Amino acid sequence: MTKPRNIGVLSQLLLMAVISPILAASSFPYGGDHERFKRRDPLNSFTYYDGSFNVRDKHYWAATAFTGIHGYAVAGVLLIAGVCFGIYLAFSDKRSRVSSTRCPYLDRYYLPLFLLLLLFMFLSMAASGIVIAANQSSRNRTEEMKETIDKAGEDVDINIRTVITSLTRIQYLLRPYDQKTTQLLNVTSHRLRKGSLLIQSFVHTNGPTIDLAINISYVTHLMIASTNLFVLLLAFGPILLHWHPGFIMVIFLCWILTTLSWVLTGFDFFLHTFAEDLCSAFSGFVQNPQKNTLSSLSPCMDPLHSDRTLIEVSSMIRNFITELNSKVSDSMRSYALTGRSNTASLVPKSGLVCDPFAGQQINSYTPQSCSNGAIPIGEFPNVLSRFTCHDKVPPETCRITGKFIPEAAYLRVYAYSNSAQGMLDILPSLQNLTQCLYVKDTLSSILSNQCKPFRASMYRLWASMLALSLFMKVTVLLFLAKAFQEKGKSFARFTIYPTSSGEMRQVNL
Repeated sequence: MTKPRNIGVLSQLLLMAVISPILAASSFPYGGDHERFKRRDPLNSFTYYDGSFNVRDKHYWAATAFTGIHGYAVAGVLLIAGVCFGIYLAFSDKRSRVSSTRCPYLDRYYLPLFLLLLLFMFLSMAASGIVIAANQSSRNRTEEMKETIDKAGEDVDINIRTVITSLTRIQYLLRPYDQKTTQLLNVTSHRLRKGSLLIQSFVHTNGPTIDLAINISYVTHLMIASTNLFVLLLAFGPILLHWHPGFIMVIFLCWILTTLSWVLTGFDFFLHTFAEDLCSAFSGFVQNPQKNTLSSLSPCMDPLHSDRTLIEVSSMIRNFITELNSKVSDSMRSYALTGRSNTASLVPKSGLVCDPFAGQQINSYTPQSCSNGAIPIGEFPNVLSRFTCHDKVPPETCRITGKFIPEAAYLRVYAYSNSAQGMLDILPSLQNLTQCLYVKDTLSSILSNQCKPFRASMYRLWASMLALSLFMKVTVLLFLAKAFQEKGKSFARFTIYPTSSGEMRQVNL
């Protein structure tokens, strides 16, 4: 009664081991974020993970890694069964092994068992080749996505550094004249510098770790699949030559490889789940950057502060240009009335200095050409310098030569004009950074071109590893059945049936 009961329990365990990965895959949630992250957290007494995608949260990693429990559990069962079987073989005496391991009913199935063993050996070898190909594909897709993200990070970092350099120069120009704007630009520079440090920290700290993880995963899959293929090829020798010690060694190696394959099956399901989470987080960031966990990893500024900064800076530029045009027009009219100049009629209606915000909203700047006759704000100091009376020049000389603008006024206009031009030059980049446009464009490109093949490659790796694990599990069981079938019998080389059913070889299993 004990033996049939043990066989029944073993059959139930094997059946559960076969169907558990399929059930795990079919129960994978594809609904909203709440359903997607409904996972058990082993670090929190196996309660459901109450959070979202967050690579900085150890509970997210624990809950996501736990999704591969089907693979880890089967590997644990195989490990325990292998240890128990090894202990049984090591400590059971020879006579009890001979009497207890004889399976007379297997003697009727030499050919079916041989053909079935060959079939699953070929299936396992084919699955090993598919795993090697899927492993290479997943590595290529992962590295491609990482390179895209790294390139985007480098471009954003260069953009930030350029903006910070320009803002520092503008602060130096405006410090003697406008402390409020200088302080505002200083705060903006500080926030951008934090974003730059965030990018550098991610690239220099996490970059090598990510590369190491990619390489370890690739090498591990490649070694196990290649070794599995090699061992199965070697197994043809003991099978055809009926070399019992070699046959036992093949069973031992295949058992170890099958256990490791199930560990990788669970790990690959974890990678597949992470790939789904990552692309889902990218999609959420593109739709709403501020209400997404990736916002803590991106160099984007706080929208409330950034919008206020853009409006204040743009208003400062526009007010300065408006005031400057007003004073220039008044001066030219005064010159025209005194008869010293007739250039007042040559001034454009929009003003001598080009207004870059003409026809645009104050918080949305797009570079555009100036109207005919208008001077860009950055070139206005060059025009004004011809009428500037420097402090070292006698006033009478300035009056005779028509240089009526004091040097202090010129320096003030120079500071504001160059600051305004500098801000106009970097305003598109600043808008890009504050609104996360570059990051959103990069993630949109990844979503459109890379996410689908990336997820598919991870799924293929898991599916091929699952197939290999299932085939190897059946192959190991068939190896064991074949070992019991041939135990104590004599075979000629390259034969299927024993030479004499009565001849017993004194070879222990």
